[in-house]
Amino acid sequence: MSLSRNLSITLICLILGVMLSWQYKSIQNNKKVASSQAGTLYTLQEELLAEKTKNENLRARNQELEEQVSKYINAEGNNKKIEESLMEEIQRSRTLAGLNDVVGPGVEIVVDDGDYSNVMDTHLLVLINEIRASEAQAISINGERIVAMSEIKMTNERTSPHIIVINGRQMQAPFVVKVIADPDKLSNSLNMLEGIVDRLRDYYGLEITVKKMDKIEIPKVHDDGSVLKYNLLNPV
Repeated sequence: MSLSRNLSITLICLILGVMLSWQYKSIQNNKKVASSQAGTLYTLQEELLAEKTKNENLRARNQELEEQVSKYINAEGNNKKIEESLMEEIQRSRTLAGLNDVVGPGVEIVVDDGDYSNVMDTHLLVLINEIRASEAQAISINGERIVAMSEIKMTNERTSPHIIVINGRQMQAPFVVKVIADPDKLSNSLNMLEGIVDRLRDYYGLEITVKKMDKIEIPKVHDDGSVLKYNLLNPV
């Protein structure tokens, strides 16, 4: 009788254990599904915001072009007005290409070596990409203007701290990155949880500070052929 009772209790315990195990797995699977759905929703929201920003920028640029066309139409027959409009467009193009000194509000970021780690070219490249994604309008590193053709790479020498070449100039930490952009928007983007500042500081052990500024001056890029190269480019 006692043996039968013990077997019954054992069987009941096994059944309850299996049921609890299934329930636990079900809960974990539900959590994974919910987490995946939340991640997908967050990604879609980010993509939607990015598309909205692109549309706003395109709409603003379209308005600029329409105003420019209106200027040419209104200036028809007036060579002086046409010349002024052309000069404005040339200056605008030079500014966008990095050929003019510029000034404006923005953010200053200082990236320095940590106690057990050194700044590498990949750290700076990731930071610059993040800054560009936040609609930066001008960027410099240690006084060197960063444009599409700028090089940021480490030398082959095994030195500590590392030597990084930017626009042909050899530099070492600390690296002062100046950015003309919306200060609040860029600062929030850089300092977001698990963002680029957290990664550089927590994962790579670097020292990094972000400071919003009302006025930042960024010099023009060298136009001596060392940075801007276009001898192989021909207009189509």
